[in-house]
Amino acid sequence: MAGATPPCILIVDDRRENLLATQALLRPLGAEIITADSGEKALTLVLKSEFAIVLLDVQMPVMDGFETAQLMKTRPSMANVPIIFITAISKEDHFATRAAQIGAVDYIFKPINPDILKSKVSVYLDLYRQREQILQLNASLRQSNEELERFAYVCSHDMQEPVRMMNAYASVLTEFAGDELSEDSKRYLGYIHDNAVRMQKMIRDILSFSRVGREEVTLEVVNCREIFDEVVHELHDTIARKQAVVTSDGLPILKTSPTLMRVLLQNLVGNALKFQDGSHPPEVSVTAKREAHVWRFEVADNGIGIDPALSNRLFTIFQRLHREDDYPGTGIGLSTCRKFVRLCGGDMSFTSRPGEGSVFTFTLPDGD
Repeated sequence: MAGATPPCILIVDDRRENLLATQALLRPLGAEIITADSGEKALTLVLKSEFAIVLLDVQMPVMDGFETAQLMKTRPSMANVPIIFITAISKEDHFATRAAQIGAVDYIFKPINPDILKSKVSVYLDLYRQREQILQLNASLRQSNEELERFAYVCSHDMQEPVRMMNAYASVLTEFAGDELSEDSKRYLGYIHDNAVRMQKMIRDILSFSRVGREEVTLEVVNCREIFDEVVHELHDTIARKQAVVTSDGLPILKTSPTLMRVLLQNLVGNALKFQDGSHPPEVSVTAKREAHVWRFEVADNGIGIDPALSNRLFTIFQRLHREDDYPGTGIGLSTCRKFVRLCGGDMSFTSRPGEGSVFTFTLPDGD
């Protein structure tokens, strides 16, 4: 990236002429080159600087290249730094095997082919630069996401009161002046009330989304069947009105976040009941099965299904697949669910066939 600090190459050799020759060969690659004429000096340098690659002579007095490399690799900052051994006399296979065991990426014999060495070092420098760019971009993206979530939290928190007051005053006006209002005025007040309710729902959803990852997740022993029963009880009116059948099987007791389990079941069961075309009563099943070290939950329905072409939008915040008039909602629920699940060490996905229903799957660690 423009303006970035150039990568550093460490060259270790006890012969000064070799250091100068290798330094001259690699200088056009645009890296900073640091040299050391002993293993001891090289170890001192890795304590002070970060290196993209190390060229290490095998035959050195006091501390040879193998011992130097082993001690280098004990430093966390050097764990993934590629080391290329260079030797004039240690050409037996067991030396190359030892180098590989230490973690060397190459073992080159002298006299060195300058084009080959330059090409190999260039490749590792490019990999280092690409990794640094990715780290910088990730850090920038993480900061942007944190700022956006803080902004969403502050804005949605501060918006709650004025929207609540808007809804309250519209209700007061309807109650005390309803007889004096024209039909058009009553209709307009109804619009105010309905949109204030929608805004309150969106604010609550934004707050929920922004809180995920900002607040510490509390893990405790959770009876998933009990939470399922509570969610079904909360949805009783909808279930009765639509003559729906909502069942469960195998829901476990596990150590997880009770808030997460409630959010997941509220959203997934609620969506399964909502996204129906009315041609038949909804059927929703919630099941769980233990696999290896995770629990796999499935929420299946016989609803309208999801077009596979729209699958990449399903878990994106504010993305809606249907018109608000057809299926009310904010487009935040599923994105909150997957974000929360991943924070707790699981993941979320779905399969669907339009007109036949959908199956949403989420996994959670078993907590053992």
